[in-house]
Amino acid sequence: MIVSAISTPLKSPRIVRRAWLVWVSSLAVFTVLGTMMATQSFYLDRFEDMHPIFLVILRRSVFSFWIYGLLTPPVLWLCWRYPVERGHIPSRLLLHVVASLVFTLANTSLSFIPTPSQDRSLSASRKFLRRFLFFAFDNSVNTYLPIAVVGHMMLYYRRFRDRELRSAHLEGKLARAQLSVLKMQLQPHFLFNTLNAVSALTRDNPRAAEDMLVRLSDLLRETLDNDAEQEVPLRAELAFIGRYLEIEQIRFADRLQIAVEAAPDTLDALVPNMLLQPLVENAIRHGIARKTQSGRLQIRAWREATNLLISIQDTGPGFPANAPPVDGIGFSNTRSRLEHLHRDSHELRLENAKDGGAVVTLQIPYELKTLEPAEPEDEAVA
Repeated sequence: MIVSAISTPLKSPRIVRRAWLVWVSSLAVFTVLGTMMATQSFYLDRFEDMHPIFLVILRRSVFSFWIYGLLTPPVLWLCWRYPVERGHIPSRLLLHVVASLVFTLANTSLSFIPTPSQDRSLSASRKFLRRFLFFAFDNSVNTYLPIAVVGHMMLYYRRFRDRELRSAHLEGKLARAQLSVLKMQLQPHFLFNTLNAVSALTRDNPRAAEDMLVRLSDLLRETLDNDAEQEVPLRAELAFIGRYLEIEQIRFADRLQIAVEAAPDTLDALVPNMLLQPLVENAIRHGIARKTQSGRLQIRAWREATNLLISIQDTGPGFPANAPPVDGIGFSNTRSRLEHLHRDSHELRLENAKDGGAVVTLQIPYELKTLEPAEPEDEAVA
């Protein structure tokens, strides 16, 4: 049974790789315990009207506890490598019973000093055996067992933390995969709508249609280059939307007026990649395009405390009264991406502006780019 227990060892925890820390910590703990025990013995002796010497008691007590400190790391290692767990309970219990006897034997050997005895017929070996048998139960139950319990607690805590980290890592991968699906949904939508606009100009203004195709090609190339990025600085997003608006201005000519106002401290803030494009497209398609006269599109970005706010306002007819705002692919996609990235710490408001037109306001946490932590290694605990 012991052979079967040893034949399926587990990997040691990370702390085993810092063996010096285990030894130092063990000796430190037992030094404190030895000092406490020496202090207790000193005052008990004084209470009995004896005249103890504290340093003598301290030296004897600390030396005795240091032996336990030296034997503790091997016990912890054994518990981490061969824990008592489902599937191995009988064999591992037997292994630790034998280990507790070895622990007692080692403790007896290190602490055994032959002393004069009234019974001079006892040899040193018999004295050693008697001491071993006397302390076998005490060392096994009162010392080895608590150390083994602590070792198992450390093992299971480490396993719990590893499972938490692994679960968080998998959740992060799932969220990134879902965001990628949403972005892939957005890209064809953006492409088809732009191609439809090009198609509408093909007969009336071939040169403008050709110019739009060239700019669309550049924009698609940039989109593919940044495909792996889920979040980009606002300055990069504004540059992208600027190139998209150049295409729309070819289509609308003087009918489209654009204004972009971004506070300097917002330009490095992170926003979802291609966040503004569907919102700007909706503002043009459902706002400015529905009016015969010229329209104005305004994009603003500012910071309030720990939040970044972005608004897209047009001078179109606004959202229909007593009806829900337009909720096509653009808005639903944007909502889904924000929920994946920011959970409950975001807001997307759709409302009519006081001076006419529609305004969409985004509020997300103000965050700057930081180095991504390394992925957790697949190390087993203890």
